[in-house]
Amino acid sequence: MIFSIFIYEQVGQFSTQHLLTIAICFVLIALFPVLGNMLSANQRRFVELSVVAFGLLQEVVDYTNRFLVRGLNFSEDLPLHICNIMFYVGLIFMVTKSQFLFELLYLVGLGAAFITILTPEFKMINHIDYILFFFYHGLIVAIALWGVFVNKMKPRKESIRNAYLTLWALTIPVGLVSWIVDGNYMFLMKSPTVSNPLVFGDWPFYIINISVISLIIMFIAFLPFSFNRTDTTRS
Repeated sequence: MIFSIFIYEQVGQFSTQHLLTIAICFVLIALFPVLGNMLSANQRRFVELSVVAFGLLQEVVDYTNRFLVRGLNFSEDLPLHICNIMFYVGLIFMVTKSQFLFELLYLVGLGAAFITILTPEFKMINHIDYILFFFYHGLIVAIALWGVFVNKMKPRKESIRNAYLTLWALTIPVGLVSWIVDGNYMFLMKSPTVSNPLVFGDWPFYIINISVISLIIMFIAFLPFSFNRTDTTRS
């Protein structure tokens, strides 16, 4: 049937399909920087710009799919979740090679996307949405690792402070927009419906819990770079 791709039955967490999806994501994520190190500088640049173009194309497909299936609305479809923001940070980083954007992507985006792949909100509207959801989050992790292993970039000493303050600064405009449009961006209004032991407590305490856990994850991500390091000077 020509429209069978739009017929979708929700997948359960750690079901066979979800586990297979996780495995495919992690294999492709691992291969991405390996490929990068096999290429010349010009070839790597071509791949980087191709990833940006492909990332923007998937956004067009994603929003077109949402519009055709259920329509778009401000309360659900604005790109204001952490992973939405980190996705665009990753695309801009691939073009600019900004040290700050790399640090934000690596310290915030990598952990957030990795956890989301393992514990997503299963609210996909069809197979296209399901595929793009995992592609989207997998690409965030892949670009962060590309920055480390292909571009040979390292977070600076002050990067955790900068990333953490940036994350909290984002809650102000995102929270305001969520209140205006009756949304739940960055899950500032209510806890996400995920089976994740790291997400617990009622509003607003789960936000405090998540913020503390996020800081711990940043320190863990920074740990491999904390020994015998020389800070980068790129801005």
